[in-house]
Amino acid sequence: MKLVILLLLSLVLCTFSSSAQSTYSIKGAIVDTSSNAKLVNASVLVLNAKDSIMRTFIRTGPGGIFNIEGLKKGKLILLVTYPGYADYVEHFTLDSTKTTRDFGKINLFLKAKLLADVIVKGTRAAIKIKGDTTEFDPRAYSIQPNAKVEDLLKQLPGIQVDKDGKITAQGQTISKVLVDGEEFFGTTPPLLPKT
Repeated sequence: MKLVILLLLSLVLCTFSSSAQSTYSIKGAIVDTSSNAKLVNASVLVLNAKDSIMRTFIRTGPGGIFNIEGLKKGKLILLVTYPGYADYVEHFTLDSTKTTRDFGKINLFLKAKLLADVIVKGTRAAIKIKGDTTEFDPRAYSIQPNAKVEDLLKQLPGIQVDKDGKITAQGQTISKVLVDGEEFFGTTPPLLPKT
């Protein structure tokens, strides 16, 4: 009987010591970057790194402070959200050498400030096809200032200009060339021969 009680007591002590060793914690404070205001009621989530399953979450208290205890070791993700602010995401690890993690002051950025700094760069569409009409945008091609129309036409894909100034596109003679919707050459599109 004494042996059973002794075994039970050692089992209980082992359980308490292992549970005491398996608790990990994190803490920090959530702050607005520009005004340095403490963000109260921000959502703080802890996710598994391998599958993004949520382990726990809390809301920040007064002063934007959070403290999460009772975590288990492993590779984790800290996700902080607050309305109107960009989400904050950071990967971290808790293990036997690092049982606590102090994130300190976590700065959140207003989405409006992030969007104010976005610069969109693009290129012009060089060719547009509308039904049986093909439009070329000359600003998409590099030509010298005061260049001749022939210099531009030679750069256009599928367009040939022969020595007599006759324009062909994909083997067919061009009957009309329009510039900004107006006929450029009149009824005869060949270019003037070179002198």
